[in-house]
Amino acid sequence: GVEVDLLHPCESPYNFFTWAEQVADFTRDIIVPSSKSSSNSKSNDDSSKVTIVANSIGTITAFQSILDNPSLYNGAFIVNPNFRELHSAEVPFSNVAMPVIRKVQSLLRSKGQGLFDALAKPATVKQILMEPYAVAEAVDDVLVDVLLTPLLTPGASDVVFDTLSYSAGPLPEQQLREEGFPKNDVPVWVCYGSSDPWTPPARVESLGDIDCVERVIKLDGVGHCPHDEAPELVNPLLLEFMERI
Repeated sequence: GVEVDLLHPCESPYNFFTWAEQVADFTRDIIVPSSKSSSNSKSNDDSSKVTIVANSIGTITAFQSILDNPSLYNGAFIVNPNFRELHSAEVPFSNVAMPVIRKVQSLLRSKGQGLFDALAKPATVKQILMEPYAVAEAVDDVLVDVLLTPLLTPGASDVVFDTLSYSAGPLPEQQLREEGFPKNDVPVWVCYGSSDPWTPPARVESLGDIDCVERVIKLDGVGHCPHDEAPELVNPLLLEFMERI
């Protein structure tokens, strides 16, 4: 297997391990009743566990949160997992390519504010979204506003550039195969849009070879965000998964 570097090359706090902690904290403090949510609780009552649902890059945060806090969750429902094309383990000829990529990432991080400001516009965001969305009607003003508003808050560009510079950290197959993943207690279902240009179908289907992944479901005619593009396809699957749990 390929050696995977887990450390953020910029030593940034914006990484999957920090994000996984935030998800676990939110789960314990907000979702699960406080009387059952303490990590020190001796209760293993399934009613206190949470089903985690993730899309795209959030998949890796979800899996990491499960690895770090296996007693919190009873299942993971994944929509179009992300395989992190800029990860050092994914880039061809990484010994040559990665120094160049990291130089570009460093320049973006230090001098990219002007570019960020130019791109953080409604029309530009809408145009970018038209690539991964196969259902164009789903790219409306509400979606653009939901995504753009956080990008306009102070410090947002730092988060974006640090995330783009994150060419290390875990990969989904690695996480699912880790010894600590509770494969007998946290089943995984994966669905994906067949028209997603960012998610290679063969690689998604290969997740079905991993023990904890019970089902991989292809959804025709939708792209990277099927839950938004065609909720009538995704919601019944999610309800079925929760009934299975």
